[in-house]
Amino acid sequence: MAKESTNNLFRAAYDLFQRIGSTDFEYVYRGYFNHNITKKILILADKNVAKVTDESQSTLQKRIYYIMVEGLQNITHHQEEIANDRNFDKYPGLFAIQKSGERYFITTGNIVANDKVDELKGRLDVINSLDKENLKRYHREILTCGTISDKGGAGLGLIEMSRKSGSKLHYKFEGLDDEFTYFYLQTQLPSDDNDVADESVVHSHCSMEGLMSLHHKMKAENLQLLFNGFFNQENLLSLLAIIKSRSNMPLTTIKISNVMVEMLQNIIKHGAKAEDNNVGARGVFFLGQTGNETILTSGNIIHDDAAGVIAQRLEFVNGMTKEALSDYYDDILLDFDSTDAKKTGLGFTDLRIKSDRPLKYEFQPLDGGGTFYLLQTAIKTTK
Repeated sequence: MAKESTNNLFRAAYDLFQRIGSTDFEYVYRGYFNHNITKKILILADKNVAKVTDESQSTLQKRIYYIMVEGLQNITHHQEEIANDRNFDKYPGLFAIQKSGERYFITTGNIVANDKVDELKGRLDVINSLDKENLKRYHREILTCGTISDKGGAGLGLIEMSRKSGSKLHYKFEGLDDEFTYFYLQTQLPSDDNDVADESVVHSHCSMEGLMSLHHKMKAENLQLLFNGFFNQENLLSLLAIIKSRSNMPLTTIKISNVMVEMLQNIIKHGAKAEDNNVGARGVFFLGQTGNETILTSGNIIHDDAAGVIAQRLEFVNGMTKEALSDYYDDILLDFDSTDAKKTGLGFTDLRIKSDRPLKYEFQPLDGGGTFYLLQTAIKTTK
């Protein structure tokens, strides 16, 4: 039994890691969406889908990609409609892709004006009431008679999402205030075309209710980026690209990127491998904001006998002054006879210097063996 953490974000990281299987993943982005961000999100999500699908599932991968594109376009479309409203920053958009067993779940979230809810609900209910053949006829009818515009027209995007997924469009409306409602839209895709998507899933962490619960937790902790699953060099580069695309604070972005590299490399090098070693190492990473600080938290499994060594190195670098750290770092770099970065503690030293504060850490023993290793630091936000 794992001990209870005293750090809210460490507790969240442990719970997130435990809730998905060894071959599953979830990626969630919460914030402002622009062209560069959506492009990078698509690259990251598509690469992770590709890692766990084979050549025979190329059609499934194309369907997933199409639905992700439509979902992201819906977010930016609604975002543009209310971009000038003072409430926009209070209710950022949401994109999530999750794999659970043999099913994929794609969920988006955005605010809509209250006077648009009934119209949107009506469209969704009509789409959900139609079987495959009637949905095809409805699509053709709208193409022939409907009013189509670059703003979404007569709901062609929603119809195609239902057709591509082969399942109903799950949705929820959550009232926010007198002006706006938060709109969640989820599609579910089975990996086997002959397998009908399970419409009865209500308790899974990937269900609409499960995703909404996760979103509420992310809002409570002001988390903006969550990746839970397989870490490899491709994911590292994609996550960094998303951070660079979303920030208007260059100096802070550079610091966050540098610290992220160290933390994600730590997972890639030392995290427990997935069943398919080509997929990457299992871990969890998220980034949040509190006050004038960006907080970075990571977690991954290590061997039990490694915890003591890691703790010793962390305590060593945490106990140094800024000047001593700089001198020690230079000594390591100039020690040409040493080739073992793990032995010298170069990574922790570099991370401690870049974050300019002590590194927080914790170890959670796991029931099935191994230890869950959590690491956290923060970057002061500067404009």
